[in-house]
Amino acid sequence: MKDKDLRKLIGSRARERRMELNLNQQYIAEKLDVNKSTIQRYESGTIDNTKKLVLEGLAEVLHVSVEWLKGETDEYETKITDKRDLQIRDLMSQILEVKTDGLDKSQAAFLKDILILIMGEYTLFADSFVRGCTGFRIGQDNQKVAKAMGFETVEEYDEIMFLREITRSINAYNDISEVLRLYTKDAKKASNRLRALLADFRDEE
Repeated sequence: MKDKDLRKLIGSRARERRMELNLNQQYIAEKLDVNKSTIQRYESGTIDNTKKLVLEGLAEVLHVSVEWLKGETDEYETKITDKRDLQIRDLMSQILEVKTDGLDKSQAAFLKDILILIMGEYTLFADSFVRGCTGFRIGQDNQKVAKAMGFETVEEYDEIMFLREITRSINAYNDISEVLRLYTKDAKKASNRLRALLADFRDEE
């Protein structure tokens, strides 16, 4: 393949994947530490995008392989399916970079414990949400089952079962809110309450 054709192919595939992820060129530019115009030129194939560093950078940001960008394969395996996946990864990176400078030992511990509890509760919530959305559907044509369980409609059954699934998470996040409000009045008591919530959470894992 001629260099010009390869540049065009790489640019076309990079743009295709960027659009698939609903990302703008500025996002890619910031990740690669280049100007937006450089990304535009990479995608159009008007400048050399075949260099190893460029290819590896594009592949990493777009979560594809260099081989796919070069057209050597038509398949790529990735867990990144949309922009939300990237936003989650970016936020996780930001969490890891949170500074605790200026906080004393107990304040820093409280901050970290809150993070552990929030993230841990999210994993439980995700499981509950999936079950609530998919685990109890009985179908629009099965009104008799809903009525046998005391529900007037399938929709009412779905709503109640969904709420039953996520009630634990609602209560858990209410508990976290109460701990944060308590912290302004009594930091020690709030820290003790937080440790108790963490202990309960670990018992449920």
